[in-house]
Amino acid sequence: MRYVTDAHLSGLAKELREKGVECETVHKLMLGNEDSRVKITDPEIVKFLVAKNKSIALITLDNELAEYCTALDIPVIRVQDLVAKHIRATKEH
Repeated sequence: MRYVTDAHLSGLAKELREKGVECETVHKLMLGNEDSRVKITDPEIVKFLVAKNKSIALITLDNELAEYCTALDIPVIRVQDLVAKHIRATKEH
């Protein structure tokens, strides 16, 4: 599985690559550069991911974008869900 981060998490893509995870920013994959000043709309991102036939999972903080992905069976990871899961797990110890 390949991973892509939305514009809000562009730094995460670099860190994941440094740790051996195949991850790019949505801007890099869609536009060929990492200039997040260029706006890419949620529908454009969803259309791009649909065309990739579930081979790329989106990592995002954006609830609405995550909902679109879930509705269309696009693999999506909401950072908030991971943080909440981590907090719940560490609270139990």
